[in-house]
Amino acid sequence: MCAASLEEYCGSVFWNASYVEREDPDLPVCVEQTVLVWIPLGFLWLCSPWNLMSLCRRSRVNTKHRTKLYLWKQIVVLLLFLTATGGLIITLLEDFSPNSSGEKISAVYYTNPVLFTVTWILVLLCQEGVRKKERAVDSASLFLFWLLLVLCGIFPFQTLLREALKQTQGNVRDVPRFFLFYTSFGLEVIALILSALADIHPEAKELVKKNPEAGAVFLSRITFHWFNSMVVKGYKKPLVQEDMWELNEVESTGYISQRFDHHMQYELGQARIRYQK
Repeated sequence: MCAASLEEYCGSVFWNASYVEREDPDLPVCVEQTVLVWIPLGFLWLCSPWNLMSLCRRSRVNTKHRTKLYLWKQIVVLLLFLTATGGLIITLLEDFSPNSSGEKISAVYYTNPVLFTVTWILVLLCQEGVRKKERAVDSASLFLFWLLLVLCGIFPFQTLLREALKQTQGNVRDVPRFFLFYTSFGLEVIALILSALADIHPEAKELVKKNPEAGAVFLSRITFHWFNSMVVKGYKKPLVQEDMWELNEVESTGYISQRFDHHMQYELGQARIRYQK
């Protein structure tokens, strides 16, 4: 029942085992237009509240300052927004143009551009939320979103390319969508590369010199790449106290004791209320 609904939604076969058993294995187009689109978009929509919460909070970071990396990220997403809008316009022209063939346009050609259009607006807001976070140099959720999007986009990438090569004289069946897909895929790869770079504010550069962990991006943190310089120094000579980096503010005893006192005062207040009752 579900497969039949998806086939009607896509206008093509949802799953056929023969696609993956032939000499040039491939996924059905319907799977690429549904499952491989919903996975990265669903991941972003689930993780976006963590990035959007900072938009509602007051931050000590100068909101007027925007780094070049941040601006490039926003420009790339705006270009992706235009490609999604272009895909929706193409579908509307095909469906309502006086010269249209009269064939029914599948619902997926309407919903996917709308989903991507709303998603790119959400990414713009998430990137602004990351910028307003204190001591944030990147976003793990946005990096994983771009990674999932690129990995899922590899399958339609090779499907469209394979179909184009099979056409006689190199003609492409649907030139506008072919062009929009490869344009958006290239922009997604650029966005993935940009999301892997540290967006360090000028006022935080001195702190990064004192402790590289403060400027480490997600990939560097999970692989401990930021610690390599200390390992190399320790290999060349015995480490002394002067070689050690300064602690991050959140790891200092002053910050920890302040947070402890805050929670302790709250618990004492609750205990007094219970005692009075």
